Amino acid sequence: MSIDLREVEPLSSKSLLLEQALKRQQSQGRDISDHLAGFGMEDMLDPDYEWLKEDKTAIESLVKQMDASIGQLAQQMRQVDKQTTDAHKKLEKEQKLLFKQIKTLNGLLKKQVDLFSGMEKQLKKVEIQQNSVLPLIGIGLMSGLMAAVTILATAPWISVLAQKLLNVM
Repeated sequence: MSIDLREVEPLSSKSLLLEQALKRQQSQGRDISDHLAGFGMEDMLDPDYEWLKEDKTAIESLVKQMDASIGQLAQQMRQVDKQTTDAHKKLEKEQKLLFKQIKTLNGLLKKQVDLFSGMEKQLKKVEIQQNSVLPLIGIGLMSGLMAAVTILATAPWISVLAQKLLNVM
């Protein structure tokens, strides 16, 4: 409610003017209460504010439930965030391991390719040497066969010679 300063003397100090305005307002307030008393307002029942208290209690419990729900939601969000972070770290580790394995496999494949290339070169050298060795092998076989035939042909003579030598001794 505003204070009416229209009926206050303006020649006084501010604090005195304010006091006068408050006194007039209080006296007007009493007049209104006297006026209402004339209508039988004192016989009115005190209003029942129980519903307001119940609503206040219900609202307070609702606010508590909302706070608890928000707390649970925040906790779940932290858990999801932690799980996401853990999964991301695990994925990064697995990717690093996979890249290391791929690098190792690439190295092994390169070594195998180098080994097969070396073996191919050696096989070509052996083929070249075999081409020059075949006539030598043929000559060796022929010589061996000739030696065998010679031994077989002279074997009866050598056995007779060996018996005579043993008898002489």
